[in-house]
Amino acid sequence: MGMLDGKFTLVAGGASGAGEAAVDAFLAEGAKVVSLDIQPGPKDGSRPPERFRAMTCDITNKQAVDTCFAQAVQFMGGLDAVCVPAGTTARKLAEDISEEDMRRIFEINVLGTMFVNQAAFPYMKDKGGSIINFASISGIRGQVMRAHYCATKGAVAAWTRAVAMDWAKYNIRVNAIAPMIYTPIVDRVRAALPESERESFEKSIGQAQRLPGGLRGADSLGPTMALLAGDGASYMTGQVLSLDGGVCMLGS
Repeated sequence: MGMLDGKFTLVAGGASGAGEAAVDAFLAEGAKVVSLDIQPGPKDGSRPPERFRAMTCDITNKQAVDTCFAQAVQFMGGLDAVCVPAGTTARKLAEDISEEDMRRIFEINVLGTMFVNQAAFPYMKDKGGSIINFASISGIRGQVMRAHYCATKGAVAAWTRAVAMDWAKYNIRVNAIAPMIYTPIVDRVRAALPESERESFEKSIGQAQRLPGGLRGADSLGPTMALLAGDGASYMTGQVLSLDGGVCMLGS
């Protein structure tokens, strides 16, 4: 038996990267899963249709998010866990970040997370549930040329702790993962760099981890996401968990 047998789960940003890994992990553990994303995922067509559905959704549009949640709950029969890896990143010198740059990344990473969390609330209010947001090591330690991204991920971490306090009385657990992993975003960041900076970037991203093996893939997050989504983490809320091979070692 899987640890999520009989559970109804939703993943915002489930088409690729950490979101795809969440869908894989939840299905493997027996859950029904709905994936929301702005584009189809390469695995969508091969997943079991009786337990999986993919929906197109822009998480910066609150009405669209609410509509998709209603359709997802109708398909699954309920809602037990929500995972929100959906997000974006960018690189720019702090002094060059424009208002438009900040608004765009804030709308996706912060408002998108808020809209998804709020959409889950009415379905969890009476019976509890688990929400898994995505912070980042960038929101804890900072990163060069990522001030706007770091600000949004710090905001997600703070939102997670505050909402965990507000919703604890409903037995809604709200935690976050702060990963440092390889995803397609790494390739996009590399491609945006000047050719002269790419070699040093490639070396840096795989050398910070204390555990052997360098930068790991998104599938390394799957077991922890499944744990947080299920009853095994029923006594945990308001936590930001660093999954980064030992790069960021902080206590509560």
